[in-house]
Amino acid sequence: MKFVLAFTGSRGDVQPGVALGVELRSRGHAVTMAVPPNLVEFCRRTTIPTESLGADTKELLDSQVVSRGRKSANPLERLRALAELTIHNGRRTQSELLDLTEGADAVIGGSVGQERLSNVALARGIPYVPVHYCPLRRNSIASLLPVDRAPGAAHHLSWAALEHLSWLATRTAERELAADLGLLPPSSPPARRISATGVPEIQAYDPLLFPGLAQQWGSARPLVGFLEPTPATRAQLGDDADTTALDTWLDAGPAPLYVGFGSMSIAEPQRLAATLTEVAAALGLRLLVAAGWSEFMAGTTGADVRVVRTVDHATVLPRCVAAVHHGGAGTTAAALRAAIPALACTIGADQPLWGRRLRALGVGTALPAARVDHESLTRALRSLLSPECRTAAQELGEQLIAPESAVRSAATLVEAAVRPAVREGIR
Repeated sequence: MKFVLAFTGSRGDVQPGVALGVELRSRGHAVTMAVPPNLVEFCRRTTIPTESLGADTKELLDSQVVSRGRKSANPLERLRALAELTIHNGRRTQSELLDLTEGADAVIGGSVGQERLSNVALARGIPYVPVHYCPLRRNSIASLLPVDRAPGAAHHLSWAALEHLSWLATRTAERELAADLGLLPPSSPPARRISATGVPEIQAYDPLLFPGLAQQWGSARPLVGFLEPTPATRAQLGDDADTTALDTWLDAGPAPLYVGFGSMSIAEPQRLAATLTEVAAALGLRLLVAAGWSEFMAGTTGADVRVVRTVDHATVLPRCVAAVHHGGAGTTAAALRAAIPALACTIGADQPLWGRRLRALGVGTALPAARVDHESLTRALRSLLSPECRTAAQELGEQLIAPESAVRSAATLVEAAVRPAVREGIR
């Protein structure tokens, strides 16, 4: 079969798709990755054919429309920014993906831009197989509310409200984009339309983190575990670059505190850097900082501070005492799998949800990045370093689904979902 794997967003959004693509290709399928232009070369290192799709992620994240929507405390302003984004890159993405899917048997892709993937799949008459990195549909387990505990009905209503408000904000744009492909104007939110196709929505995170969710959703949304590349694929991606200097630094002292914010831009980077450095020194911690796209703390030096561009989470995080990160699904998974406690300094999107899960599971805590100060950070790091938190993180890490099993399960689900359509000639 021929699959187009369309994953937009940051490296954290694309890398699980690469892991799935490598597995599908090993099973004899033809695979094409479709990713943002700034991540094309990254994916091509695996030798999978890769094409550009949509806008450069970093340029989009730095754009006024994203920064305005992210910073606004007004929910309506956030929804207006979402509507603007829908049109901003929608036509380009749809047009490019329509070309890339000629002769394809299915589109597989993440939740970022799911409406475009769904539209193109419908126009092509092929299945769209969603891959979600966190709960995104109505349920009574995972909380959208800013509290650790609430009645299940409240969770369900919060998801219903988000679905409805997002649809109100974007429906005009969605109808325009559907018309571009000759489709009938949609009359319901994307979540309902995608669910109605009957294709399983693969949940690429561990069921252990949301007790009861797998049972509630059943085969419609199977929880397979976090998707991660194999060591061989990570080597191709460049994560096995010469780390001699870093290894020497790690071996020269106690396990450090890892700090990394991935693709996220920090509103006040100098203030946060100073706070991290001062608190770490007061607690006797060394700092290992992954500067990431924003170059956070780049150029900082000191015997107890090491700043690198990126790290291989799988090999480096197990050598750290704890992690401070933005709460993205990928980094959250990496810290959990490394069996170390984590502090999620959240900025937006699904990050507060992951921060609440860390706290609820007793393996970490969360703070909005904008509210990090000397007192709150000291309190948070002391909780991470407690024996109870470290033991809980160790126990949880040992129980997570192995990444190779998760990837195999996802690939098998894709094959099972698409084969009937191919057999019946529905494409």
